[in-house]
Amino acid sequence: MILSDTEEILVILAGAVILMAIIGSTIKDYRRMRWEAQKKIAQKERDEEYVRTLTKVIDEKNKALQDLLKKKKVE
Repeated sequence: MILSDTEEILVILAGAVILMAIIGSTIKDYRRMRWEAQKKIAQKERDEEYVRTLTKVIDEKNKALQDLLKKKKVE
């Protein structure tokens, strides 16, 4: 069974549409995954900064408490 010229053109067009849909879907997925990865990296950086700040505050309070305890021992 041989296809006519019109049928061949329709098959080629259908194949091209399917191929473009696959490529479009792949590009969309890539962009979504890249955006999610950037979002996770930004969240991780915010969390690390929060931990550094919290550690600094705890160290300062610990030092102040140690100084207070030393003063009470001396008295």
